[in-house]
Amino acid sequence: MLIRPNDIQKVANMFFNAIHEDEIEIVNALYEAVKSKDTEKADKLMEELAVDLEEHFSTEEELMREADFFGYPMHKAEHDRMRAEFKRVHERWKSNRNFAEVKRFLEDKLAPWLKLHVAQWDSVTAMHIGD
Repeated sequence: MLIRPNDIQKVANMFFNAIHEDEIEIVNALYEAVKSKDTEKADKLMEELAVDLEEHFSTEEELMREADFFGYPMHKAEHDRMRAEFKRVHERWKSNRNFAEVKRFLEDKLAPWLKLHVAQWDSVTAMHIGD
């Protein structure tokens, strides 16, 4: 398991917490598929994570706009940076099926980013939006 549920801070919005819990499950499943070098499962989970990240980010961004959240431009910029990083890794995965590269991305980029992003941005956003 790469990310334990308690590794991600709970925020003041149950919907955000549910999104994060679902994402942790996908990331952990992908991590296990990559570690076991299960190409078919990793392919499926990379696609699932791509959809999940976009839905997660787009939903948060829509809620921020509706609530006129002051930090929207910076929060969205963080989403955009991870969108671009994941897209690059995903495209490379489709062309080379490099398990080590995806494993490094999950360990060194996505997991730490998710923990920090939730603590820094989603917690503040959730307080502004409310439950």
